[in-house]
Amino acid sequence: MTFGKRQSGVGSAAQALNVNLAAAQGHVVTESTAPTGHPIRWLIILLACGAMLYGLVVSYGPDILRDHRLAGTWQPAYDLRAMEGKCERRNFVITFCSAKIQSVANPSQAPTAHRFMMLFAGGGGEALVPVRSTTDRTAVSIFYAAETKLWNRTLSFIFAAGILALFGVGALFAFFKAVNYFD
Repeated sequence: MTFGKRQSGVGSAAQALNVNLAAAQGHVVTESTAPTGHPIRWLIILLACGAMLYGLVVSYGPDILRDHRLAGTWQPAYDLRAMEGKCERRNFVITFCSAKIQSVANPSQAPTAHRFMMLFAGGGGEALVPVRSTTDRTAVSIFYAAETKLWNRTLSFIFAAGILALFGVGALFAFFKAVNYFD
């Protein structure tokens, strides 16, 4: 067929009839169910998903557990000051917030960094009020993160960990399939 030339209706009808010609002649068309890619590629993806899941659990997990354990016991801490607080929203979906909490009574003490993430919420314009727990005096946080957005943080953590675990399991099955473990 020549590019740009109009063909008669007979030619297109003939092409439509020849679509299933291979099946009519007895040729079997099969598709490969094996995942594309070398097993090393799937192993690298599996290790990357595992490392990201581990990093997520280690960095955000203890703070969320602590905040749930101490929920309802937070009071404003007038001897602390929040500084360098900022929230960065990415693609209108995920927000990463961070703030440093420094002691007013002991300014030579290094500030404590506090970071958290939220899904479908922004932290813009919220007051950064440092709080301290009445049951554990060493536990300090930002009120917005510890009380106001605690459930959002928890569900965001569970969702992110679940997605990473799902990708990891998928990469594990693709790895086993690529090395013909299931065959």
